[in-house]
Formats: sequence, structure tokens, C-alpha cells
Amino acid sequence: MKNKDLIMLGIIFGIALYFFGAMISNVFDSSASDLLPYKVSGFLKLLGIGILTASMVVGGIIVEKIDKNLKMLLLILGLVLLIIYTIGSPLLSWDISGVSGMMGSGSESEAAFEERPTALGTPGFELLYAILAISFVIAIGKFKKKRVKK
Repeated sequence: MKNKDLIMLGIIFGIALYFFGAMISNVFDSSASDLLPYKVSGFLKLLGIGILTASMVVGGIIVEKIDKNLKMLLLILGLVLLIIYTIGSPLLSWDISGVSGMMGSGSESEAAFEERPTALGTPGFELLYAILAISFVIAIGKFKKKRVKK
């Protein structure tokens, strides 16, 4: 297989794993006593996003014989995804420090379970970082054009 085909397979596989993980959390409902569907869903979604991001960044760097705009798009989108999920991941943390594991009293563990993140995060938290990344890339592009003209 060529590098381009491997990158395409990585992107497709990463997206498929992410959505398969999202389906697991929606189809198999977890409860405070049975967190296995929640953990499996989180694992598959994290693995899918990791494969997707890595495929895009590596594809933007090593793949040759493709349009330079497509190569730049792969690299930029991979880096934007990396920024979004690196900076946004603390918003997805599940704080159960008040409950000693799942061995706390029934009402405490139920309350902590109801406060769990939805796995899709807070809508819009990535908007600021996406705008900053896009403006950074535009600024670099303008700087290179000015440098080339001189």
C-alpha cells in the first residue's frame, strides 16, 4: 500500500471508531453500578480521535504526490483537532473527588454519576482555539507572500 492509502485508511478508521464509541454510549445505557459501557465508549472515542489526528498530521507531513493545498489542509485540520482536544479535554473531566470511588453511599454515587460528562463536551468550547489557529495560519501565509515578493 502507498502512504496515501494508509493515511486514508487511518482517517476512515479513526472516524469509524469515534462514531462506534458514540453509538455504544447511546445504545447501551450505563448506570452508577455498571460503568462498563461508559468506559468502553470513552476508550473507543479517544482511540478514534487519536488515530484521526495522527493520520492527518502525519499525512500532512510525509505524503507526497498530492496537491499542496490538500497536504496543507490535512496538516492544518490535524493540528486544529490536536489543539481542540488538548486544550478542551479538561472540560470533559469527571470530578468524583467527593465520592470515594463507587463505594460511597448510594445517593452520592448516583449524584456523581448524573454529573458525568456527555462525552461530546461543552458545545462551542473549541471555537476560540479554532479561530486562533486559523488566524495564525493566515498570518503565516501573508508573511510568506510578502517575503516572496521582496
